[in-house]
Amino acid sequence: MTNTEAYLQCRCGACVIALADPQVRARTQCFCFDCRQRGLISAAQSPENALPDDVKNFERGVDLAYFSNCLIVDDSSRELLEFSKLTPEGSNTTAMSSCCGTLMCGTHPLYEGNTISVNTDNCRVNVPSDIQVDAVVFARDAPAKNAALIAEQSSIPVVFDVFESLDSPVMQKFIAAVTAPIPENGKIEGTVKFEDLCVTKTLTICNDFHIESRSGKTAMPEQKRKS
Repeated sequence: MTNTEAYLQCRCGACVIALADPQVRARTQCFCFDCRQRGLISAAQSPENALPDDVKNFERGVDLAYFSNCLIVDDSSRELLEFSKLTPEGSNTTAMSSCCGTLMCGTHPLYEGNTISVNTDNCRVNVPSDIQVDAVVFARDAPAKNAALIAEQSSIPVVFDVFESLDSPVMQKFIAAVTAPIPENGKIEGTVKFEDLCVTKTLTICNDFHIESRSGKTAMPEQKRKS
């Protein structure tokens, strides 16, 4: 462990990733199939990792927080990290703790190596600051009735298809946040990037719960954009 007060911790407490830069860069609620599938894979490892009821019932998306990709990880925690993708061609790479199956963090090429994403419903997050949810994303992957209700009642932007909305103000704000360079205060001695940790381990492919994660999808509702 380090002297930083900002860190990610697995459910059983054995695996810890310290955050050299404690500031939250962005925050979303994500309904995408893949986030749901990763949550189900983790839940199969331990009952404590179960999807929250409101996520399970499509009342909200998985809570994702984004931090600078500048990490401090001791040897014991490094040994516990396992890296995987859902499919060989998948974009997201995920780090899971082998001790209890917690989803510790992940990366996506969109972040350009500058950011990690953290499922805060699954991983314990300790940071000195908080940030409001910026957007609900991938609402298209929720059942049509749920997605339409969320779009109608949400006080924050709802994006049905992220990749078709990359030019929208809400997505441009998100992209700017996750591609921002790592700040100088995050470049302290002993930091390591997610990719540096991943390259030392065997990358596995786990596509468990593929069907279950997509069982709630019905039809694409009409997109309602908010800015």
